[in-house]
Amino acid sequence: MGLFPKIRMKIPDPRLPSSIQLHFLKRLASVLSSGYMLLDALETLTWDKATRSIADEISHHLKNGVTIDQAFELVRFNPLITSYLFFAKEYGDLEESITKCFEIYEERIKHMKKFTQVIRYPVILLVIFSIMFFFIEHTVLPNLLNVFQQSAQDPSNLTIFIHLISVFYYLCAGFLLLVLLIRLFWSAYKAKIPIPQQLKLFDVIPLFRNYIRLNTSYQFATHVSSLLKTGMPIKEVLAILSKQNKLPILSYYATMLTNGLNQGAPISHILTDFSFINPQLAAIFQKNNHVDSLVKDLAVYAAFTMEELNQKIIKSLTYLQPIFFIILGVVIVMVYLSIMWPMYQMIDTL
Repeated sequence: MGLFPKIRMKIPDPRLPSSIQLHFLKRLASVLSSGYMLLDALETLTWDKATRSIADEISHHLKNGVTIDQAFELVRFNPLITSYLFFAKEYGDLEESITKCFEIYEERIKHMKKFTQVIRYPVILLVIFSIMFFFIEHTVLPNLLNVFQQSAQDPSNLTIFIHLISVFYYLCAGFLLLVLLIRLFWSAYKAKIPIPQQLKLFDVIPLFRNYIRLNTSYQFATHVSSLLKTGMPIKEVLAILSKQNKLPILSYYATMLTNGLNQGAPISHILTDFSFINPQLAAIFQKNNHVDSLVKDLAVYAAFTMEELNQKIIKSLTYLQPIFFIILGVVIVMVYLSIMWPMYQMIDTL
């Protein structure tokens, strides 16, 4: 027996490239719209080299009794896609679900590309400037202080200015590092934090809070509308939402709604107590007593909410680059002044 036990590390499989996922969904939606059944549609996708291995693997899992959302999850599709496919098996409209997956995932990829384009040049400038700032702080500015001291001038103002620049710069760098560490910590420990604590945390982050509210409202309206369309009663719809684990906030809210309905409270009244559900949804449930009208209103509300969500994301991205450039510009100007200002003072004394 060895002195040290063998350590087994589970390395997660990398997800499929987003372009491959998008291409696969587009082809699958197109084939399903032509009237093919799912297994037959997957067989036609084996004709394409880019989708052959994925289609074969999904077909293999489905033939072994795995559900469609689990099959896509095993092939390492994005959780956004698998969450929609979970509900597709409940209300049976696979073509519509695949089409929605494609549209939403395509928008997400566009936003990620936009974010990459917005942040690329500021990050490059930040790296270059960080190297320059390190050089200036450790060589140029100390030499200026020595010149001041040798010329019998008071270096206190220059010293204070240098400290202010350093503090401002390192605060900005520390903030970016803190955001990165929080992101890594959240990815690792999110599943261990109870949903009520997560919601309290989201509630104190202004911009993220608005995003979570819109996204949760959209998900609730979309999936409740689709499930009600099949003729299910509302309690059965909520039971399905509460049992799924791909959208934990939705599952938590569905459980609370079920408990409230069992106690005799109207659903519109319960919805008003949820911080991350827009009040319009409560008004829609209060207004509609007929299921068909409710389904129609929820579908329209979901479409409006998705449009609003996309607009807010694009608007936030357009603000990101100017803010970053302004902060970087302020630091550059302060460094420039720290170098030139003492020189002008020395010239004035000559």
